[in-house]
Amino acid sequence: MTLTAKYNKFYRGDGPAGAAIEEYMVRKWPRNRLEAIVAVGGNGAAILDIGCGDGSLLYQYRNRFDHLIGLEYSSTRLEHARHNLKNYKFTGIECSAEMISALDENSVDRIITADVIEHIPDVYAAAQEMFRILKPNGLLIINTPNIAFIKKRVQLALGRFPSTSQQNEGLGSDILFDGGHLHYFTYRSLRLLLERAGFAMVYRMAFGRWGSVHHIWPPLTSGGAQWVARKPS
Repeated sequence: MTLTAKYNKFYRGDGPAGAAIEEYMVRKWPRNRLEAIVAVGGNGAAILDIGCGDGSLLYQYRNRFDHLIGLEYSSTRLEHARHNLKNYKFTGIECSAEMISALDENSVDRIITADVIEHIPDVYAAAQEMFRILKPNGLLIINTPNIAFIKKRVQLALGRFPSTSQQNEGLGSDILFDGGHLHYFTYRSLRLLLERAGFAMVYRMAFGRWGSVHHIWPPLTSGGAQWVARKPS
């Protein structure tokens, strides 16, 4: 079975295309990775979601950006996105994030990507592609599970692998190990990756269901690591 087929099978349970898409709350203390992405204000001409899934995150930007662009590795999920966003100016791209030849240099105002970077084999190439495509002064909002989260540290201290997607130390599925996660990041390692590609870091964000608790010291208390970064002019 090819990797694409595995992803299509793994995400088959996402639900049918055309299902009602919920509005994500904009909170002072975001509760999950999607709310954390949407919480960053601003608008523009074009926005790219790397790993757009069924299009539900891009849907939140339908009144903030004129052109919604979704990149997805799974053909099944991309078809769902095309159906869910058929009433808006949407362009779907089926490819890997390491080489996005369908988009020109300096062509989008914002890039968003929620829990995707850990799936990409060549994270250096993906970061360089995001930098290439983003317009000068455009924002990248990116998050990924935080392997330095206190819960993960306790699991490791107890001799258990601190998986970030699947139960049973990543063996919760017989299709993809740990949900297809290939890399594990901290706030610092994600920052270093983006800085290597040329990004200027703007600020970090924390999120989780315990509200303000996750903001006490995000590298330790946030289950996910989110950075807002800018492409210098």
